[in-house]
Amino acid sequence: MKVIVVGTNHAGTTAVRTLRRLDPKAEIVTYDKNNNISFLGCGIALWVSGEVKDPKGLFYASPEILQSEGIKVNMEHEVLSVDNKSQKIRVKDLKTGKEFDDNYDKLILAIGSWPIIPNIEGINQEGVHIVKWYQHGELVKKANDDKNIKNVVVCGAGYIGVELVDAFHQKGKNVTLVDILDRIMPRYYDKPFTDKVENAMREAGVNLRGGEKVIKFEGNNNKVTKVVTDKGSYDADLVIWSVGFKPATEILNGVIDLDKNAAIMVDQYMRTSDPNIFAIGDCVEVYDNAKKAPAYIALATSAVRTGVIAAVNALKPEGLASPGFQGSNAINVFGWALASTGVTETVAKDLGFDYEQITFTDNDRPEFMESYQEVLIKILWDKKTRKIIGAQVGSVANHTEVMYMFSLAIMKGVTIDELPLVDIFFLPHFNKPYNFITLPALEVLGLNYFKK
Repeated sequence: MKVIVVGTNHAGTTAVRTLRRLDPKAEIVTYDKNNNISFLGCGIALWVSGEVKDPKGLFYASPEILQSEGIKVNMEHEVLSVDNKSQKIRVKDLKTGKEFDDNYDKLILAIGSWPIIPNIEGINQEGVHIVKWYQHGELVKKANDDKNIKNVVVCGAGYIGVELVDAFHQKGKNVTLVDILDRIMPRYYDKPFTDKVENAMREAGVNLRGGEKVIKFEGNNNKVTKVVTDKGSYDADLVIWSVGFKPATEILNGVIDLDKNAAIMVDQYMRTSDPNIFAIGDCVEVYDNAKKAPAYIALATSAVRTGVIAAVNALKPEGLASPGFQGSNAINVFGWALASTGVTETVAKDLGFDYEQITFTDNDRPEFMESYQEVLIKILWDKKTRKIIGAQVGSVANHTEVMYMFSLAIMKGVTIDELPLVDIFFLPHFNKPYNFITLPALEVLGLNYFKK
């Protein structure tokens, strides 16, 4: 059995190492156009802020580690095309320019995603950066440490953009955040949660410019100096462009089935429309248990899970099925720790769901303790089935791990009526006998005698 894995990002590295764990004798070959393996891109903000001192810790593997496990590693090799009829790929060695073919029995595509870069005037000037690879993080880190760079404009108020705003603020930069939508992280959190973070950002001096479209980047001697939107202009010594990602699937048009957004369509075994080709990570759409439909969920935890599933099924057909995904995520910025899973109310409305919700606030520990913090939580459920379809939590204290329980609840079809009687522990150091997880459900059932 010969398995070729294209891409050694989180998904690809997980697949490769799982393959080797399952079959010590399989011929495993990897190709990647990058020169490093398994870089944790979401750690760039931690590196830029200085919280992570040594970026080597952001790599989960290395070519040497994979080679020591008997895997043939080909870095700086770009896969140009896939011929699924002949079961071979066309590869270009980026160091020599030489092209060659390689045959496979099974092919696992971990080709990932790439930042969306529109054709905007001035976007290619010096000082305008994307953030994806280690090399990008290195450039941004160097710029952030430069005392001559004072004004930073971040375009895009998703996770990466907001985390980098926090990182630049920690270094004392004047930071402006621009987004075409009117609030930050709308895909992951409803307004009561994003309001908390936005208020903290404003108090920190961040210039929030929601509802503005970037028109162009002005510069001097091909170096960016200003970001111009449809409503204003902002001085910029450094610009971060982080408006989202798209699946890097251009070479697969006409080879396997792609969805309307160019993500690879897979089944619960990570098989594509070709049974000998699997796809994993940020290039695929997966089944979303909350939406009851395929969805594009580009998260590291989703990537590694798909890597394990594909590796098992490449060696043993239908040996491991995906239980589905909930898009569980978290963020820690400007003193706030937020987490969510499933759908938000914003998404539920957009999808036309018939749902109900409760937004609830309580202290995390008994008031007789010396200290305690307020926790904001929101739970959504299907009006007909009563099954939980989404949850969000936010506090200045870290309670993000409660989303593990809600993620499992969505996956297993737990109802809002079952939640009040879930067997949880009580210890005053950490929580209350009935706490911010179970009290909202008691409130829904009209049983909350703790209500103030």
